[in-house]
Amino acid sequence: MIVCLSPLERGTADMKSFKQFLSESVTINGDFNGTLNIGDSHQEQTKEENSFYADLVWEGKLYRMQFMTNEDTLPTPANLANQLQSEYPGGIVHNVYPITEKNRNYRVKSIKRYQPEALTWKTEL
Repeated sequence: MIVCLSPLERGTADMKSFKQFLSESVTINGDFNGTLNIGDSHQEQTKEENSFYADLVWEGKLYRMQFMTNEDTLPTPANLANQLQSEYPGGIVHNVYPITEKNRNYRVKSIKRYQPEALTWKTEL
């Protein structure tokens, strides 16, 4: 027994034709932070990146690092030191300085090392 179903019963009555499907434009955009937007509307999912500085003593040298974060609060020096131990083993964070912007989940943006002989900071990164 063969049963014929109408397009409405099959659920295909409101489907687009293949030609209509190919004629539509699709926008794919994203950023390097893992955000990928697919579609024809621009739904900007902007996460504010915030900045702060921290002074770190590592291998007998003083560094001033600028960090970027998506978090709203500054880390404590102890928490930041724990986060940095894999890259800077034995590093001690002396101070965390807020910038007028806010914070993130700790990615180093720039590093400056203090040179006491020149009484200046040297950019490391």
